[in-house]
Amino acid sequence: MTALRLPLPDDEVIRGACTVIRVLRGAGHEAYVVGGAVRDLARGIVPHEYDVATSARPEAVIALFRSTVPVGVRFGVVRVRIRRREYEVATLRAEACYSDGRRPDSVRFTDLREDVARRDFTMNGLAMDPFTGEVTDFVGGIADIEAGVIRAIGDPIARFGEDRLRPLRAVRFAAQTGFAIEGATYLAIREVAPEVARVSAERVRDELAKVLASARPGLGLGLLDDTGLLAGVLPEVAQAGGVSRAIACLDRVAGAIACPDCVAGATACPDRVAGEGEVAAWAALLSAAGAAAADRAMGRLRHPNRTRRAVVEALRTADAIRGLPLADVAAEKRVLRSDGAAPGLSVLDAWLAAGDEDRAPVRHARARLAEWTRDDLFPARLGTGDDAIGAGVPRGPAVASALAALEDEQLRGRIRTREEAVAFLARRARDPGLA
Repeated sequence: MTALRLPLPDDEVIRGACTVIRVLRGAGHEAYVVGGAVRDLARGIVPHEYDVATSARPEAVIALFRSTVPVGVRFGVVRVRIRRREYEVATLRAEACYSDGRRPDSVRFTDLREDVARRDFTMNGLAMDPFTGEVTDFVGGIADIEAGVIRAIGDPIARFGEDRLRPLRAVRFAAQTGFAIEGATYLAIREVAPEVARVSAERVRDELAKVLASARPGLGLGLLDDTGLLAGVLPEVAQAGGVSRAIACLDRVAGAIACPDCVAGATACPDRVAGEGEVAAWAALLSAAGAAAADRAMGRLRHPNRTRRAVVEALRTADAIRGLPLADVAAEKRVLRSDGAAPGLSVLDAWLAAGDEDRAPVRHARARLAEWTRDDLFPARLGTGDDAIGAGVPRGPAVASALAALEDEQLRGRIRTREEAVAFLARRARDPGLA
């Protein structure tokens, strides 16, 4: 067993964890900070959350605290609320049989050593006293962190059989930390890779999102491909080919939207891919597959419809930008004012650069966007459906067509006043083919 003391932060998050552990120990129970928080502290990263392991049974934990959420009492897990924060408190346990490849069929409450042995990777198998910083390490996690190695605890095949998501977690940790996956663990991932396709779509999606939010998403995609995981979780990308180019594209897009914490190697960075950045990252990941395949992938992974549509729109807009310049300025403006223009432009630029292709369409688009104002792209509406009908345009689809043609004329700069708009609609009523 390895023992050392880690320097501790002084913040409200760890003070809450100390409160939880103080109460548990005051009632005669063992209690430690465990898992990712200890790993992060050992890497010099301030954790955003702390999990607690204790010898106290769930019913004892519930009785000791005023505000609790019994999220998994059967498995010994309770959430404790301290000063508006929640801390997961789990009873030290061993687990038996994993029929569904996710949860144990039964648990047996036990001691710290046996509890650690059931965890996934050595760097996550650490326990710490939050008052002293003293770490208890039964599995060589500190040595592996210092060596930059991701190693399964015990038999990697057994660990991956307990939870089929763990191979993906190994890749995610590699992308987040830059650590190498240890040889036997890596071979085991390749062996069990087909089984990962049986993991729920939401869990796969969330792990992929964390890869995208990491400091090294391209590394993550490369590992997915090399281990065989990609074929199961993103067959659209695996079958499309060009993964090496997609890796370079993803890294270029990620570099453009990375935040300082990610660059510094933080394990988790929820702000790195948010909003437009999230769309660009997913579009870059799926860039080799194309818009139609991306739509299928996003749907299968059960993304919110808004995100799914945005990613598909970004890829479609990227395809449209690739065709610039266009002879018609109205058509160019419609392309470059679309919701997918900003992420699409980022992805196209990265894709072309990764393939050493001419980036002239990107330069043209950026020059146009620098030249045009918002009013140039979204001119004030000068005519209505009532105006079109009053000018003699037949009711129905012809009205929408006439108004679209009117807006095109505005985008071309040929119509600037309401009078000119009404006159155009009258001409359109007499000649429906008028451009």
